[in-house]
Amino acid sequence: MKKTILLKICIGLLYGQILQAQSLSEALNTLENDSLLKQGFLAFCLMDLQTGKVLAEKNMLKKMNVASCHKLWTTATALEVLGKDFRFQTQLAYSGKIENKALKGNLYILGGGDITLGSADFKNNLSKEQIWERWYKILQSKNIQKIEGRIVGVGTYFEQNAIPEGWIKEDLGNYYGSAAYGLNINDNEYKLLLQPASKIGEKAEILGTEPALSFLKFKGQILTAPKGTGDNAYIDGYPFHYECFVSGTIPQQENNFFIKGAMPNPPYTTAFLFNDFLQKKGIYIAQEPHFTFEDIREKLITLDTIYSPTLAEIIREINLYSVNLYAEGLFKQLGKYYGKESQAGEKILEFWQKKGVEIKGLNFNDGSGLSRLNTSTAHSICQLLSKIAQNDTFLKSLPVAGVSGTLTGFAKNTFLQGNLQAKTGSMRGIIALAGYFRNKKGEKRCFAIIANQYEGKYAVMRSKFEKILLKAAE
Repeated sequence: MKKTILLKICIGLLYGQILQAQSLSEALNTLENDSLLKQGFLAFCLMDLQTGKVLAEKNMLKKMNVASCHKLWTTATALEVLGKDFRFQTQLAYSGKIENKALKGNLYILGGGDITLGSADFKNNLSKEQIWERWYKILQSKNIQKIEGRIVGVGTYFEQNAIPEGWIKEDLGNYYGSAAYGLNINDNEYKLLLQPASKIGEKAEILGTEPALSFLKFKGQILTAPKGTGDNAYIDGYPFHYECFVSGTIPQQENNFFIKGAMPNPPYTTAFLFNDFLQKKGIYIAQEPHFTFEDIREKLITLDTIYSPTLAEIIREINLYSVNLYAEGLFKQLGKYYGKESQAGEKILEFWQKKGVEIKGLNFNDGSGLSRLNTSTAHSICQLLSKIAQNDTFLKSLPVAGVSGTLTGFAKNTFLQGNLQAKTGSMRGIIALAGYFRNKKGEKRCFAIIANQYEGKYAVMRSKFEKILLKAAE
């Protein structure tokens, strides 16, 4: 009798699993045939986290662009290779000698690849103003009232060609297209201050930048649109070019409006801003600020070293808020760790291949996912997630559905709220979501769902992803 009851229970459980699989499979087929994906592509993989078994899939081996979900590879590798306590550093140093209240040489800001220098994103991080004040006090302690040379921003730590292969020109001048340099400041972005016109259709007035960057010039025009139309203005710019072209619209309003742009030359900007600060403090500087990407051959004396937040803190910002700049900095640091920045993608692939991840179909050109040449597969992403699942720092960095980061508005008032943790990714025609959840039986799963070349609104496609994942959690 007991054997018969046990057999019935097992058959019932197996039947339930079959029905669940069919239900999810049907939902995936429906989505794949949806009008939004008529000319597009769908990929999906659901994996048991304990066994690594694929429970459901749809085109899981197809090469797909996953946008910012690509950051999963960068952050997971950085934690494994560099360690959660890794910190970047930036140094203030000088050449020559100090005598008669004068520095008879140059003052150097030596970048160490710190993409967080002066950023307000971290609770205990020094702002750029606090850094300048700290360094000013150090000069005061040395009784320096005059610099007979110049202030030089040194970007040698990373290669001068900061733009990864596959970035498009439309991204380069805007803040989210800020590249990582050997010396960075203020998230490598500035605000372009604008005053909307009193009449719709008329040109908005450019008031300047914040911080004040007098070397930047702007051409083109931004028009005034009706109230509530939002930010539809863009900045076209290129590395080491100080003339930018603006276009688009901003909404009509009484107060000033701003859009954010990418600094075209962060090493120079850092030197420029510190130079301006010191002059306002009354320190005479004989020569104009300068930058270099060459090794300094002069003997340097270090005055100060500033350390970045820990890698754990940086990765939390990357995954929670999808910060491109920070991911690019980690990607380049990984390349440097292995000997050459340009080999970062190749070395990341080698690292995970040795851990059993299938790398066929993967192509890595940057760390953020902004490159249109990056490809991943849903299956390889799930394999990555299964390998890194025991890293508590990584898990805590992911947004939580309906609670935090880029998933604050996702799956609210559903079983997945507070349960699903995932990285999001989106670009024009691309949407991706990959992470973890527990199903209604308490079993932990990892998943990746991706759509390329879809039509329609992002919010509509994301809601369809939500329905698929709710099915997967049954």
